[in-house]
Amino acid sequence: MSKRRIFKLTLTSAFQSAAFVAFLFTAFALFSCKSSQQEVDETAIVPPKEPIITYVNTTVNKADGKISTILTFNSIKEVTAIHPISRVRYPLAENEYKYDSDSTELKVFLPKNVPFKINDLAFHIVGEAAYPGVFVLAGIDKSRGEPGVFFDGKKSVEGTDYDYDKSSARITSLVPLDVDKDSFEICWATTNGEVTFSNNTQKYRDAYIKYYNEWSRSVHMRGSN
Repeated sequence: MSKRRIFKLTLTSAFQSAAFVAFLFTAFALFSCKSSQQEVDETAIVPPKEPIITYVNTTVNKADGKISTILTFNSIKEVTAIHPISRVRYPLAENEYKYDSDSTELKVFLPKNVPFKINDLAFHIVGEAAYPGVFVLAGIDKSRGEPGVFFDGKKSVEGTDYDYDKSSARITSLVPLDVDKDSFEICWATTNGEVTFSNNTQKYRDAYIKYYNEWSRSVHMRGSN
């Protein structure tokens, strides 16, 4: 039996699609994932016995016109274009999209039967997520300081819990972070606001709010200099 997990991306104006937000009836875009349950050996970073099959729903990045999954996939299994208002779905063939796992950018080549522009669509992306988790912080404003990284309701330590490559804005977990079921929150600043990407935060809700507020204050202080 499989069960659904939800990734949550707090959108800023740099990323928002008004139509997609209306479709979700919320100010958030939901990153959802699904996988078979499995036990993770906490003493070593080893791949799960079965691949994690994850799906994300995302829109076009308004700042640069790109589609980014943020969460890194080792491989993409399927891509579906969705019109948020009519909810009509257009499954794409393998030759109608191209995925770059280094940047998490998805390039889409819409077929002629899709009567909409890419900017008018949302995209449902199914694939095998990287394990341990890897994230590329789309649209990050590197002048605003470091991202906030929190695993399992605690402040994560760079070099111990994760590695951050500033040049590529890439976060690589150094602990066995299963993005499909573990609790985490990652925050970063863009030129248009702040973004958070998180999963299973309910258990540590108060801690994440505290850590986010502390991180956000540091970002605003950095931006005012």
